[in-house]
Amino acid sequence: MFGLSMLKHKRILKQAFSDCFLPVKDELGNVPIAMHTSKFITASILGTCRAYEEQQHIKESNFNLLVDAVFEEIFRKESVKIQVLTESWLQSSDSDFLDYYYSAKSRSKNDSDLSWLQHMALENFKQSHTVVFPL
Repeated sequence: MFGLSMLKHKRILKQAFSDCFLPVKDELGNVPIAMHTSKFITASILGTCRAYEEQQHIKESNFNLLVDAVFEEIFRKESVKIQVLTESWLQSSDSDFLDYYYSAKSRSKNDSDLSWLQHMALENFKQSHTVVFPL
């Protein structure tokens, strides 16, 4: 069933990741550009979403909808491009990507706390800043 249950799951995951990356977002809510091509970040998002999907017994057919919502929340207009890149790493069995994916999935299996991911984001990415041009 898609309905209210899926809306609830989308809301929960979007909020969790939005809160997780809040310290590195700029004033407009954008994450650093370097995060767009980070195997660690995208694999961690995907692995965490997969663990959540398995915990909540969500139909596999709805998994992509959840991932799409999370990527849109984090990466906004770049989300499709980043999902394609992420899928290519997954399909090519990129060893670094898969290590990050399985690590995130394992960490998220019994705990929905994303402080570990927030810590890594803060450690590895500088906060974005909005460039304001004078009028």
